[in-house]
Order: sequence, then C-alpha cells, then structure tokens
Amino acid sequence: MPLKAPVDKLSLAVRKNVRDEWESKKPEIEARVSKALGEAWTVTTNPNLLYVYTDDESYKSRIGTVITWYMEPFCSNLESFIETYGDDGKTELNSLCTKHQVELAPQEDDTKFSYGGLQIKDGMLRLLFAEGYLASNVSDVSRDFQEAIKAAAAAPSAGGGSAFNINARQSVRESYDPQIGAMQKAIAALVGIPNIRLNGNFEANAAVLARAGDGKIRSDWDKVLGRASLEYFDGLKYQLERAGFQGDDMLQEGFQEAVSKGEILLRFVDKLNKGSGYHEVLIEDGVLVIQTTPEYFWTNVSDVGSEILEIL
Repeated sequence: MPLKAPVDKLSLAVRKNVRDEWESKKPEIEARVSKALGEAWTVTTNPNLLYVYTDDESYKSRIGTVITWYMEPFCSNLESFIETYGDDGKTELNSLCTKHQVELAPQEDDTKFSYGGLQIKDGMLRLLFAEGYLASNVSDVSRDFQEAIKAAAAAPSAGGGSAFNINARQSVRESYDPQIGAMQKAIAALVGIPNIRLNGNFEANAAVLARAGDGKIRSDWDKVLGRASLEYFDGLKYQLERAGFQGDDMLQEGFQEAVSKGEILLRFVDKLNKGSGYHEVLIEDGVLVIQTTPEYFWTNVSDVGSEILEIL
C-alpha cells in the first residue's frame, strides 16, 4: 500500500500543539539519544503526514503530543537496551544507522508489524506504526532494538552479516562467559590438565545453526547459544565424574595422552560421524571434539561423553 500524501497545512491550533508539545522537547530527546549512543543523532518527524494517518479527532488536534508519546519511551527503551547490550549494541546501531537519524513514520509494505516496531533502513532507525494504529502501544513498538539490528545486519545490503549476531553474542556474555572459568577449572581437575582449554567455537557453530534454517532448528537458537554451549561442557564434566576420572592417575594419563593439545572443542556439524544420535565425542589431532547437529541442538546434553572411555 503506497504512503498517503501529507496534508498541505495544519491548522493554527495543531501547529501550536506541535510547537509546544513536540518541537520544544525535541532538543532534549535528541540529546538523550546522542548521549546513549555516544554520537550526535537527530530525530525526524512529519506532523503533516502523521495527521492523515488517524481518524481520531483528539489525536489529530494533538499530533505534537502523539509524537512525544512515542519519543519519550523510545529514549527509555534505548537506554535500557544500551545498559544491557553495552558497547556491542551501541556500536551496531551507530554502524548500521549511518545517518544517525531516528524517524517516526508509517509502516510500508516491506514491514508487517501488528501495531508498530523498529526497522533499520536506508541508514536510519525507523520507529514505525501500522496504518490505523497511530498512538497505539507507543512504548512497546520501540522495545526490540536487538531484532531490528539482527535483521539489518543480515540483510544483503549490509553484506549478510555474521550468524554470530547481537543476540548470540549477548547470550555468550550473559550465560557462558561468567561461568566458563569455573567449568574449565573443574574439568582440568578431573583430567589432570591444569591449563586445559574449552573452546566454544561460537562463530563457526552459529554459522551452522543459522544455515539450518526455519523448521530445522529452534527459532531462538541465538538467544540460548551461550547457555546451551556451557551445558555441553557441563555434560562432559558429569560423564567424566561418572567414569571415575577424579583422582584416578591411570584414567587421567590416558586422557592426557589422547588429548595431547589440551583442548576440548564444541562443534556443530550437518551429520555425525557415527551417522545418528544426539551427539558424539571423538579425538582429532590431539583435541577432544564434542559434536552435535542443528537437529539435536541442546538435546540430551547430560549424556555428552558417555562413551569417553571407549574412545581414549
């Protein structure tokens, strides 16, 4: 559906509302956005266009107020996003939104939001509303910064981006990084290799999971990648304990001889060597490899390494 044409001129009363309730507050809004993102940003609106996208006379008479209804929660949601995603989120937004501009505008044919949402397009961060829903859900439509970033980074115009996207990186920071040190220490004690390395292999694994496509992998794989990866190593730790590695010199020596490089690698592949199953462990060039497939991502992880004695 093509965009409507803006009204040629707003009434004096509406223009006064725009001046008093929006334009007077615009510098403060732009300052908040710029402070959150660490670079100068601007905000663009077209009151004459917004005016024709509502039949509610109370909204028509308060277009300036309606704009502020969107922009104030937008700033709060942006600040919350930056607080959670930190420099990673800030860098992604500044990089993808080359114009450093926020635009409040009606939804076009290339978006399908129910009420509205965020979109990065043509170098701008667009705060969109669906036709018939101007002034509806004004706080919710600016909540999903990470999804807008994920979509924009994956677009061909952005070079396709990395499958290890902003959600996946955040998952690793929140659920993997804080605990992997203790996990590494625990496994090191079990196998007698003090400096053993646990390799999450995130870039490569994310590419395999993303390539699997819809219907073949859970849709939120990127949001749980960190936790799932940690639990594969935790499953191996459990099986090492169960096999009696703790304090057993003979078992530890066998592990050390086989895993001569002192590394445990988590790897996602299209097909297991043994042909079927949830996962497998194998030795490759002195590295212990935990393998699984997208189909069985994060499945039966407590059984990882149950065959450890047979492969050493």
